[in-house]
Amino acid sequence: VCVCVSAVVLCREFSISLPERVEGLRGLCVLVPCSFEIEEQYDEYLQGNPAGIWLKDGTNHNYDKVFNSGEPTENTIKGKITGDLLMKNCTTIFYNINEKDSGVYYFRLEAAGPLRNTYTSSSVSVRVGASSIRPSITLYKEDQEKLEDQKQVLEGTSVRLMCSARSPCPFNPPTFTWNFLPEGGRQEQNHSSSFSSSQLNFKATYLHHGRDFTCTVTYQLQNFNKSEQSSFTLHVLYGPRNTSVSASPSASVLLGSSVSLSCSSDGNPAVLNYTWYRENGEQIGTGNHLTINTTDSPHSALYYCRAQNQHGDHNSS
Repeated sequence: VCVCVSAVVLCREFSISLPERVEGLRGLCVLVPCSFEIEEQYDEYLQGNPAGIWLKDGTNHNYDKVFNSGEPTENTIKGKITGDLLMKNCTTIFYNINEKDSGVYYFRLEAAGPLRNTYTSSSVSVRVGASSIRPSITLYKEDQEKLEDQKQVLEGTSVRLMCSARSPCPFNPPTFTWNFLPEGGRQEQNHSSSFSSSQLNFKATYLHHGRDFTCTVTYQLQNFNKSEQSSFTLHVLYGPRNTSVSASPSASVLLGSSVSLSCSSDGNPAVLNYTWYRENGEQIGTGNHLTINTTDSPHSALYYCRAQNQHGDHNSS
């Protein structure tokens, strides 16, 4: 009997709270948030050993049943009620779902005595897609600004590599593994209701130029693990380094002969500007090759070259 005083309702009715739609990825799991209410007269029957049942694409509990927490061996879809039915929480995880599991789901409660009810007033649409679960990697500055040029970064810049992946199971988020952790860098992980991420924070140096950063995401399913990975090649812009001079045939030659000097340096972009100097700072040539005739005066001297690109310069030692 439902007794109402003024506008205050002193009784409860069978009702349920479900999202209109949840989406999952093939091979993973999907979480269905769920809570219910029962009429007060049935409270005592809930304290027994209640079972949560899910019906698919219909409300006939004899023909449309695909999941029963009380008889799991007969289920056509594997899952687990993670909520506490005694607390009227019917939140459920369905495991290893695929496209055939897509449909409209209704919840049914069965407990002791006469407490049996199918909640037909509300349902949840479960949609399973075959979308890739491969993670994506994005390059940011440490101040959270996304770099417009995802191909390269200037040496000395504090950067953040963000690896993101779908996370349809918030109670069981994926784990992330990087193939390389830069010296002095740090790794952080974050999880939300639909996405998880792992980020590497470090200062870019010439040592990172051309390095492949591979992020592997692993989903822990009911009976096995499922992994996918993506890679990101970092290109670091830096000034000339390791500038050196070589002589041919050698640095010591006979009077009247000539010697060819070559200058090499490592930089990104590649060094195109080379300038030659005598030890006293006098500029004597340009280009990465210099020929010296020993009849020139003075023919016995020290020479060095300076390599330059748009990010700096460096002298040979």
